[in-house]
Amino acid sequence: MAHERRILKMQSRIKRDIADIFQREVKDPRMKGLLTITRVKVARDLGHARIYYTILGTPGQRSAAEKFIASAQPYIQRAVVSGLKIRIAPKIEFTYDESVEMQASVSKLIDEAIASDARPKPSAEGGLKRKKAAGKKAADAAKPASRKRKRVDEEE
Repeated sequence: MAHERRILKMQSRIKRDIADIFQREVKDPRMKGLLTITRVKVARDLGHARIYYTILGTPGQRSAAEKFIASAQPYIQRAVVSGLKIRIAPKIEFTYDESVEMQASVSKLIDEAIASDARPKPSAEGGLKRKKAAGKKAADAAKPASRKRKRVDEEE
């Protein structure tokens, strides 16, 4: 078992190395979407590394990118292992990261809820509010009159 600090360093190093490999070494005309490595999880025994990625593009571009990553996986595995310089290298596995899409959909729902709260209320509730406001105004109008009477009585 590796220490937590070593695992974090390895995760950071693998993420940086794979991003560099995709940016500089691996080129393919089929790859049209923007590929982003979102995070890397390394097992505690350092035997496996799961790389999470996202694709900015259409669903067709996403499926093309998945095929491309699957075909480039052995090359990426060798390149990462040679860069790490450790005895036992983790086996790399790529997984599409759906958390970014989930975050976007939750954010959209929150925005819609805020927008619906900002809209004026239906007329049925508005009528009740008007009646309450009218009743409150009548009560407020009655208060100053009684206060004036007390003050007049106090002056005499």
